[in-house]
Amino acid sequence: MLRILILGFACVFSTVLAAQNVGISNVALLPDASAVLDINSVTTGILVPRMTEAQRLAIPTAGPENSLLVYQTDVGAGTDTTNARGFWYWDNNGAQWVHLDAVRRGWLIDGNTVTAVTGANPEFLGTLGAVAGYLPQRELVFRTGPGPVTDPPAMQMGHDLLAYNSGFVGLGTAAPATERLEVEGAIRVGQSDQLSPPREGTIRYGTIDGGPQTGTTGSPAYNLNWHWGTLDTVNQATGTHAPLWQRLENAEELVLNKPYPKDTTKCPGGIGDAYRGNLSPTPVTQTTNTPANIYSPFATNYNPANTGVYKVQYLYRNAELVEAGFCFPATIYSVSFFCLDQETMTPDPTFLAEWRMRGGAPGNAALQGAGAYFGLGNTVPFMDDPTRLSAVRGSGYFFLPSPGWLTFNLTTPISLAAGQNLIIELTWIREAGTGVGPRVELEDAGFTCTKWVLCPTCGPPDMNPLEDAPAYTGGIVAPTAANPHNWRPVTRFSATVASPDVVERTANYLQYDGGIMIGDAAWANAPGNFTGPGTVKAQNGVYDGKLKLSDHVFDRYFDGTARADAQGTQYHYTGLAQLRERLERDRHLPNMPGRDQWEASGGASLGTLATGLWETVEDQALYITQLQQDLATLETMSFGGVLTPEKADRLISEVKASRRLTEAQKAHLIESIAAKAKNHEGQ
Repeated sequence: MLRILILGFACVFSTVLAAQNVGISNVALLPDASAVLDINSVTTGILVPRMTEAQRLAIPTAGPENSLLVYQTDVGAGTDTTNARGFWYWDNNGAQWVHLDAVRRGWLIDGNTVTAVTGANPEFLGTLGAVAGYLPQRELVFRTGPGPVTDPPAMQMGHDLLAYNSGFVGLGTAAPATERLEVEGAIRVGQSDQLSPPREGTIRYGTIDGGPQTGTTGSPAYNLNWHWGTLDTVNQATGTHAPLWQRLENAEELVLNKPYPKDTTKCPGGIGDAYRGNLSPTPVTQTTNTPANIYSPFATNYNPANTGVYKVQYLYRNAELVEAGFCFPATIYSVSFFCLDQETMTPDPTFLAEWRMRGGAPGNAALQGAGAYFGLGNTVPFMDDPTRLSAVRGSGYFFLPSPGWLTFNLTTPISLAAGQNLIIELTWIREAGTGVGPRVELEDAGFTCTKWVLCPTCGPPDMNPLEDAPAYTGGIVAPTAANPHNWRPVTRFSATVASPDVVERTANYLQYDGGIMIGDAAWANAPGNFTGPGTVKAQNGVYDGKLKLSDHVFDRYFDGTARADAQGTQYHYTGLAQLRERLERDRHLPNMPGRDQWEASGGASLGTLATGLWETVEDQALYITQLQQDLATLETMSFGGVLTPEKADRLISEVKASRRLTEAQKAHLIESIAAKAKNHEGQ
């Protein structure tokens, strides 16, 4: 029987014994000299003992040697969740069975001694690079499971520390982090030569122009190598936000909650005048012929045979009212416009004109807020309907426009809450008649502040529903390219205004111990330019954006007009004859802020002061020329000897052109010149 078994075994395997080596092979290979047992096959494998968990655990614990290997065929019924199917080996060091899945296959849980991070077999924690035939390189992701909002999971890195549920990340910390990212040490931001496009919340280091660092210390190119952060900016035209790179500066000290006295205003409820716009020696007005006089609230009657109605709404933004001196919450008691002409209409003698005024905060949402404006042409936003349909605030009959301030007293005052804009609506009704209505002095508000509509054949009761919406087509003059427009009457409000006050405030500010030099490095480093800490010095002129050329003073005086670049200048010429009255009443130079205005607005900018002084000096030059001209006229009359008709005509022309003399003085001088010239002719 033994012979049969040996023969059968030899038929299946070719067994070769050589020295101390044993080889089992079905391909007739000699055993390797380095192996005690060398098994070779290309068609079959090796089976180790297979058993259940119970059978594996039944092996006597005193019997197994290191590396005893079995294969467990079931998951196991014990409480050990790692008691899984697969290969197990006995480890005498721990006197325990170890599943092969727990064997190191890269990074050990309790740490590694890294011997090389480069070379053919680097030790690292991460993903393999892209290899031909494999998927592209993948990102390494650390992920924690979801947790409650109040106790979110997080990764914690540090010494002997793993806080899995703190919700924070700590680097190099020996205690749980108290911020989303806590670093025990410094953070280095790498050099970047390209800082665009910026993204909000970023901090980078590098050159702002994208070029490499060049030059030496102090040169402009070198100074571009700073730390940069992003600053959110707003495009005023589109309202869109875009981040902008801003250099980070560490030289200043932030002082917190420093108390200081501040000149401000208070609202005791007093009533005073507040102005939007300024009067000027050459009135700012405008007319058009299609239809005529649409820039005046006192419009022409465009159908002489019928009663005509003109309705106009003026929008005043809240910021304009604050600048004018309104005290919010505000109450308005009257509204005044400055009329330039005498009424010349030829009306029905029994009825001249009627006005009705409404007003209040806009009800239309599109006409609220800092950027409110009327829609272009016959488009939304139309006239403010809540205002148009509201109760009349004031009205009058037999109203005769004439030069000067025309005041519309409100029997029901208008109340505005803080932050609200204002709509003033005036309905103007003319009886049958011909002519052109009077003009008013205008200001350019800089936005579409005026919306109007005209019905040449309307009268009461058609005046109330009159509007510019397409739904109303009752014979109105359709909105044109000049509807809406930017022109609004210079307006005087009688309202609650602010009065000066001094209060104590606290604020944060930056303190810098050095001086500020605005200019290039060569200029800033030149001896004598830097004058010490606490000083501000500039290589070139420094302007605050409000300094304007004042040659318009002479242009308006001699030509009656000014160039386009001066149209926005709020300048008011006060003649020499009116100067004393103005000084006595206002107690400050014309075109310069007074104490009330100064304290109400918190002072004036350098540009505003410089412009006002410049205009005042030019006004003084005009006063001198006026006095010299008047003096020359008087000298000619008194000491000039013979007064020929030619000289008399010239003197009369100069007297008429004088802006210093009153009309009565002019009449007296002209009469004296004419009498002297007549005496000359009689001699």
